[in-house]
Amino acid sequence: MKKITQTIKSFLLVLISVAIFCTTINASAVAKTIELGGTEKIDAYIGETKFTTKTIKNGGLAYCLNMSKKTAKDIKATLTKEEDAGVAYILANGFPSKTFTGDNFKDYYITQTALWWYLDDTTGSSNLSQKFKVSGQDPYNLRPTIKNIVAKAKEAKNAGYVKPTLELSVSTSSMTLTDGYFTSQEIKAKTSNISSYTISLTNAPSGTQIVDNKGTSKTTFAPTETFKIKVPAKAVTKTTMNIAVTAKATGTTYKAYRYEPADKDMQPVTPAIPEKETVTVTSKLTLDIESSKVKVVKIDANTGKSIAGASLVLKDSNGNIVTSWTSTTNYHVVRNLKNGTYTVTETEAPKGYLLNSEPMKFTITDTNKEVEIKIANSPRISVVNILKVDNATGEALAGAVLAVKDDAGNEITRFTTTQEPFVLTDLADGTYTIEEIEAPAGYMLSEEKMTFTIDSENLSHQIVFGNSKEIIVPDTNTSTSVIITLIGIVIIAFGIKLVIKDGKKSNK
Repeated sequence: MKKITQTIKSFLLVLISVAIFCTTINASAVAKTIELGGTEKIDAYIGETKFTTKTIKNGGLAYCLNMSKKTAKDIKATLTKEEDAGVAYILANGFPSKTFTGDNFKDYYITQTALWWYLDDTTGSSNLSQKFKVSGQDPYNLRPTIKNIVAKAKEAKNAGYVKPTLELSVSTSSMTLTDGYFTSQEIKAKTSNISSYTISLTNAPSGTQIVDNKGTSKTTFAPTETFKIKVPAKAVTKTTMNIAVTAKATGTTYKAYRYEPADKDMQPVTPAIPEKETVTVTSKLTLDIESSKVKVVKIDANTGKSIAGASLVLKDSNGNIVTSWTSTTNYHVVRNLKNGTYTVTETEAPKGYLLNSEPMKFTITDTNKEVEIKIANSPRISVVNILKVDNATGEALAGAVLAVKDDAGNEITRFTTTQEPFVLTDLADGTYTIEEIEAPAGYMLSEEKMTFTIDSENLSHQIVFGNSKEIIVPDTNTSTSVIITLIGIVIIAFGIKLVIKDGKKSNK
């Protein structure tokens, strides 16, 4: 026993060094052959099952992979294949990498029998008897530890437990607009054999944050932590956006290899220290942003061309103002509205146009994210018809000279009336006065001043401006002279008639 103890101790020194200084090993660096050394007997700690240790001449221990074959010692063995993840798990979690009892012999015994038990269950071999597995005496209570190693080795075989794994998951890829940010659902990482992972983003707008469940911004997370992605809504300029989330981690995996002597009747073995390999694993998922885009433009109702200068306000279904703006000849774009019903109302019309006070309503839904709204305005055309008429007959009069003045007394226009109304258009808002400068021939000059007002409620006026005919009064002195003259003429004519009549009588 002292000899065995010394042998194992000497090998342990080498093995511990190898375990401490082991670095990443590529498959191409794995030894193609090993030289097996001597063997030492080890006690039967469970039932009557006993066996010998296996050694490697250049330092280290080995484990047997087939108990029923002859003991392989002092012979060369050649690499034949890689064992599965279960075998690698047992080696990585067995002696001498780990200890169970503090007794090197018992720990070697536990590891070797766990390896045989695992192979029996997974390959159909018969290394251990049922008595060993169930009813054989176990004075040191080693069987529970062996069974536990075997169970975990099976998990490793089925799930790749020994290998580093990393898999991101999220309940839905859609991001939700909340408090000015498009925020993802909680993202989780299913991992094994890694201590942390880092997150990077692709196609994320400026200002995007990666935050933990406390809202702290960071990029490195422990396997048990979750995180969210927050994208500022103001940075989202497309109605559809995809953000790639990549998780990356580095972990260690272990690989076990089978070595077989040329004599096939001898036991195949595997070195007690598995090959250690550093592996980088990644996982990706994509988040989707479906943002709204509302385009609003003012247009001329007649031409359909865009017009500037209208004051507009956008309100939600509760009447809250979302935004307001003054129209230009380009579309005004409102992005990232939440689902709901909204109204656009004009509060001030563009110059030269009538106010369109009718609210324009629209709804944002999951299937209706992009909306285009055109709000038409009718041009504000003022029309004033001015007609001169005879006050007595109502007939149109030509020849009157009229002047139109604004409320500051400035003459806007001067014109001569005809039989048709004179038409004024496109007057600015204000009060105007019409004065007669010259009356039509035969009519008296009107001293009346006609006023009218142009505003949004009064754009059309029909103005009839009347005149009365002149009344002729005879001159008194002239009339008397004419009458006297006429009377004189009548008397003279009568006198002449009498003279002629008397002359005729005398001749008879």
